[in-house]
Amino acid sequence: MNKIIELESSLQKLLSILKRNREQVPRDELRTRFRNAYYQLLGQINHLLWLYICTRLTDRLYKNPYMPEDPQIEVLQQAIDESGLIPEISRCISRTYSIAAIEPLIQRLKSKVETALWPFVDLETCLVADLDHMEREPVIYNTITKQIWVDGKWVDHELNLEWKLLIYLRERPYDTTIPVTRKETLNEYLPNERNETNCNPVDGQGNGAGLRDHEVSGIR
Repeated sequence: MNKIIELESSLQKLLSILKRNREQVPRDELRTRFRNAYYQLLGQINHLLWLYICTRLTDRLYKNPYMPEDPQIEVLQQAIDESGLIPEISRCISRTYSIAAIEPLIQRLKSKVETALWPFVDLETCLVADLDHMEREPVIYNTITKQIWVDGKWVDHELNLEWKLLIYLRERPYDTTIPVTRKETLNEYLPNERNETNCNPVDGQGNGAGLRDHEVSGIR
């Protein structure tokens, strides 16, 4: 979070300089007489903007540590590409010079990324039964997100899994030793598919590692 605040502060300062320059100097003059300084400023803004977007996207983002990373990065990248939101974010910040103005767009992009990664994370959704109290109804739990399914949504609630029976709801390709309980026998327990309205964020793994560098060049 401290890095996000630091990036926001640095980016907003540069945007304020750009706004002041454009208000005080004609655009044609900025592109000719002050060309070097002007395009250097734009380059700094575009670089910081992409770093800020990556940092926001990967902040508390869940991936499945038991699955290869490449397929997860691929679907994450595809979600970004197909959203069309990167150019929209660039155009918005170029018009408004405001980080606050792009917040809804970043939230939309974050939701799309979380939704794309959910099939991998969902492999670790399981029923948790208390061996000391087998009369109690099992709890739906995801061991990666440390969340339970309550009243149609995921809620942060880490469980102590000692002396608990875990029954996984979906076949895990990396699970070759423990018999898998098939989905069709457990339909009454299965939560709805995660979508952009019920995705919760997760654990950060760096700032945009593996993401292809986008051309954030809406600011000219």
